[in-house]
Amino acid sequence: MGVYDAMSNAVVGLQAQAYALQNISGNIANSSTTGYKSVETAFEDLLTSSGTSSSSQNSASVTARSVTTNTVQGNISATSVSTNMAISGDGYFQVQAKTGETDGQVNLSGTYYYTRQGDFTMNADGYMTNSAGYYLTGLPIDPTTGNTTGTTAESIKIDTGIIPAKATTTVDYEANLPSASSVTTISATDMTNSTGYPTTIAAADNSTFLSESLSGGSVTLYDEQGNDISLNLRWAKTASDTWSLYYQSDSTATGASAEWTLASSSSFTFDSTGALTSPTSSSITLSGLTIDGTNLGNVGFSFGSNLTQYNSGTTVSQTVLSQDGYSAGTYTGLSISSDGILTASYSNGKTVDLYKIGVYSFDGDAELLAVSGNAYQATKESGSPYLSSAATITSSALEASNVDITDQFSKMIVTQQAYSANSKVISTANNMMQAVLDIIR
Repeated sequence: MGVYDAMSNAVVGLQAQAYALQNISGNIANSSTTGYKSVETAFEDLLTSSGTSSSSQNSASVTARSVTTNTVQGNISATSVSTNMAISGDGYFQVQAKTGETDGQVNLSGTYYYTRQGDFTMNADGYMTNSAGYYLTGLPIDPTTGNTTGTTAESIKIDTGIIPAKATTTVDYEANLPSASSVTTISATDMTNSTGYPTTIAAADNSTFLSESLSGGSVTLYDEQGNDISLNLRWAKTASDTWSLYYQSDSTATGASAEWTLASSSSFTFDSTGALTSPTSSSITLSGLTIDGTNLGNVGFSFGSNLTQYNSGTTVSQTVLSQDGYSAGTYTGLSISSDGILTASYSNGKTVDLYKIGVYSFDGDAELLAVSGNAYQATKESGSPYLSSAATITSSALEASNVDITDQFSKMIVTQQAYSANSKVISTANNMMQAVLDIIR
């Protein structure tokens, strides 16, 4: 039966080499597919009978199976699209497939798929999708705490509407006041028009007040409608190591009307080392803060331990003056950090973290089930996906296919030769069978 077995082995060999050629052709066809991982072919011998000893064993038939190269990194190149992403290291983006629409709303599959094809862009509905049509998932981020909410990823959908204005509630301040004795001490007798002194400074005394006080900086505040108001601060030295803080409450005031208002009834005092001794709290409240007719309500003025009197000069060394309000803003774009934080930017300079894009890994990458669209599905053999912290995301970049065309061409030549050799075996076996049949003629 050796001739029949030879012919049978050759037929299986043709099938195995054809299988290998199919993988080679698929790799070459996808040599330009973003994030594609080449599929190699492994051959295994098949023994129909092991025999009773090594000398009685025959050469076996063959079977071919696919082997993925998911752990082989493709080259990463830059793009001009901020939402394009490439993964450096092991892992995949988690995506969902669209199954249809209901009343204009997209329906997504409950099954998660995994891909390295990171050419994501925002579609007309605000979803992040790649060119294969898969929808990217991420963990929502609480805009207040900046932390992710929950443990289940959801499809990423971007709201491109206007971000509403936020009124200022807190001003953060850091400054170093001068300790030099040469700094002018404000004189109450010079404030001849300020009947409300020291609580207020009249507009008519503005020139005198400016000459006897030091600038504490300025910052733009916002009311509930997003209108901007300038907060101008000045420090007035009232005694040795003792200061009062004023803000300009009415820049258009004239005559005896108040232009400057005392920020706090408590003076700011410092010890001999320049450390603040009063007030003992780390902040004060600017009660009913009203500037140029706009009432901002109670605004916190926080200085922590960052208000000192170490400066040997004659000016206030201001280091930080910021606040937490902003005007309304329109959506301008998205950015993605290396750890997958998706951030929206707005015309008012505000940024809001929206989602945490996860990179998912498997213990058995080679056992993932490939599906259409350059994606994979988890199997029992691949194990369950888990979030990886080892890989990083590069935005405005794409990972190229890891197919090596030169390598595929060389394998194609070997496969072609092996296929031809198997066909030759069939021809030879057929001639041998014909010779046997000719014996009886």
